[in-house]
Amino acid sequence: MSNRLQNTKVASRYAKALFESVRHGSELEQVHQDLKTIQELMAQVPQLSLFLENPGIPEADKQSFVDEQFGKSTTPWVHRLLKLMVENGRTVVMPQLVSQFAEYRNRQENTASAEIITAVELEAELRDRIRKTLETSLGFSRVDLSNRVDPGLLGGAIIKIQDKVIDGSYVGRLEELRKQIGKL
Repeated sequence: MSNRLQNTKVASRYAKALFESVRHGSELEQVHQDLKTIQELMAQVPQLSLFLENPGIPEADKQSFVDEQFGKSTTPWVHRLLKLMVENGRTVVMPQLVSQFAEYRNRQENTASAEIITAVELEAELRDRIRKTLETSLGFSRVDLSNRVDPGLLGGAIIKIQDKVIDGSYVGRLEELRKQIGKL
């Protein structure tokens, strides 16, 4: 089994255990926010991941660090999860864990996260109309829509929601046209 597949399975187990523990309580949203904050912190400060994953650093030092940095700033659920992940040497799976936890949360609440990629930043009103259209057409009670700018698109948009990709970009249309011409 590949290391990536193994990490995905491990992350899924941690995410499911955490989700099942908080799913009926009032802390679900706060746990989700704490996980996203930690994931963003690990992405912005790569030394944090390197420290937590370094087998040469004693576990007691890592545990003390987790207590100091996250003991009061996160829910007890997330704090205990981090300590357990450090103890088991599993902090490397944090990005997959956060993603899997978000999927469980979204499924329970019938919500989805979506990303729209455009050549320029969308105005809030247009982003809101697109979000409402996605909710209505795909049957979600709520869609959290983020906008990423990619000037290489030239125009149009690409929407990624769950396992769907809706490519309405000029580049996508040109690529489709190139394929059709190639078949002639």
